[in-house]
Amino acid sequence: MKYKSIVGFVLVVCVVATLWFISKYKDAYKEEVLLNISFRNVPNYLVLDTDYRQINLPVEVRASGFILIWKKIFGYKVELDFTENTYSRNDSLFFNSSQSIKKIKRSKTLSYEVLSTDDLDIFLRYQRFKSKKVPITHNINLEFTQNYVAIKKPYFQQDSVVITGNDDKVNALSEFLVSRDSKLIIKDSLTILEIDLKEMDSDLSFDPEQLRFTVEATQMTEGTIDVPVSLINKPPDYKVKLIPDNIQVVFSTAVSNFNEITANDFLISVNYELIDDLNISATPKVELLNKRIVSYRINPKKVQVLTIK
Repeated sequence: MKYKSIVGFVLVVCVVATLWFISKYKDAYKEEVLLNISFRNVPNYLVLDTDYRQINLPVEVRASGFILIWKKIFGYKVELDFTENTYSRNDSLFFNSSQSIKKIKRSKTLSYEVLSTDDLDIFLRYQRFKSKKVPITHNINLEFTQNYVAIKKPYFQQDSVVITGNDDKVNALSEFLVSRDSKLIIKDSLTILEIDLKEMDSDLSFDPEQLRFTVEATQMTEGTIDVPVSLINKPPDYKVKLIPDNIQVVFSTAVSNFNEITANDFLISVNYELIDDLNISATPKVELLNKRIVSYRINPKKVQVLTIK
């Protein structure tokens, strides 16, 4: 019985304390606090010294007691756009609290109301680095599988980037070489590799920092076709025989184009004016009349030219 009385008393105290806490801290209060300001969109050519990347600005805020207690634990923070909230004077960089107070008040991340702040010019120490626009090249090793071949030269989405960093290092750059330790396996018609340039050289800053390396390919197949050999510039009073008079052509083309290739897409000929003997083997000339043909080989490689006067 005594134990139950003690438990009941504790519960009553807890309920009363909770009601008192809610009634006391549900109202709004004003308080002077330090607002921690950090910056986004800092230009690549400019690096703030470590002690100046965040500013502690004294401000007056209004919020419920609950929020004030919460923020005493986790702090008051806001992020501002660097370009919109700093200015230069005599080659020095400053942040002005009065000029930025409206942007601070409009911040959607705040759970409290910022009322006012003192008019302060806060000096920001920084280093300015050299920037240079250089072409992008690569030595990425490509391995084509499943009969895929490139249909155009692999490319980045842009041919150059702006690099910022140590002046001597940037001055020495004539291009930036993108490399990869392992082979890039091509097994589809479109392969895209996402590249983080910062990972390749952490001492430099890049704009843009992310690049896409694209390889467009098509799957190839081979086919065979018999094509007649024509004789040009034959003397009218000579009888000439070609052996064989048809040549087998082994060609490669994209799978999607295979059924469109015919014997009419090849012109195979022997020019009699280039023959200096009556009986000789000659290498025929092959002309491709269809751009869809990627490569070819002929069998046999030579034909026998027999001349009868």
